[in-house]
Amino acid sequence: PPRRRNVRRLVLTALLAALTAVGPLSTDMYLPSLPDIAHEFHASTPQVQLTLSAFLIGFAVGQIVYGPVSDRYGRKPVLLAAVGLFCAASLACTLSTSIEMLIAARAAQALGGSGAVVLTRAIVRDLYSGVRAGRELSLIGSVMALAPVLAPIGGGALQTVFGWQAIFVVLVAAGAIAMTITWTLLPETLAKPTMNGAPVSMLRSYRIVLSSRVYLAYLGLGSFSYAGLFAWLSGASFVLQNLYGLTPFVFGVVFAIGAVGYMVGTTIAA
Repeated sequence: PPRRRNVRRLVLTALLAALTAVGPLSTDMYLPSLPDIAHEFHASTPQVQLTLSAFLIGFAVGQIVYGPVSDRYGRKPVLLAAVGLFCAASLACTLSTSIEMLIAARAAQALGGSGAVVLTRAIVRDLYSGVRAGRELSLIGSVMALAPVLAPIGGGALQTVFGWQAIFVVLVAAGAIAMTITWTLLPETLAKPTMNGAPVSMLRSYRIVLSSRVYLAYLGLGSFSYAGLFAWLSGASFVLQNLYGLTPFVFGVVFAIGAVGYMVGTTIAA
């Protein structure tokens, strides 16, 4: 019936939007805990900041791979594997006994999380076109913009009450719920598999992209812009908590204000 189809469509949209929030949540939710992590592991500030750098490296590598692989093997199995890796790595973050273990677990967490972010967009393009696709992608973008506002506040509250491990427990639970819903409700959306996932085909495609001077110019602009943003992300918690004495929860609120500024700037730029 039409009503049932509308409900399933609404649930699917909510699932895709939630999956896109994996990246911002994994990045911003644990920022209030960085000074406490440094204290617990007797680690230096640069060592703790490596947990963020390792995440970014894993996220970048994953984005390059997941799209072509899902073109060959299907969206759903690759997405389930990615979310499963995210859950396992988040659990490893919770159980970390050293800063080195946490850095490695964060890299693996990013490899899984990047699959969720990339494949949700591919699924939208499989299912919709034209205005409808634009509407779905806009909704996903709204969730990604809202997550950095809410994540540090929630992370600050969890850090204050339970400690930094609780943040990764919440991420494990969120990933497990998303995996269950994906397994149950998400259909395979790829109409016809291709051979894009073959290593030779992938390398040929990326060689074409990297030979474009226009693409490289945009890549450089984006890279330097985000370099400034992530310099703020990695240093803000130490400066505002250790130097200015903010509590983890208050830091989360202050960080959220900065995220609102990011949203306003994006809106003005649009």
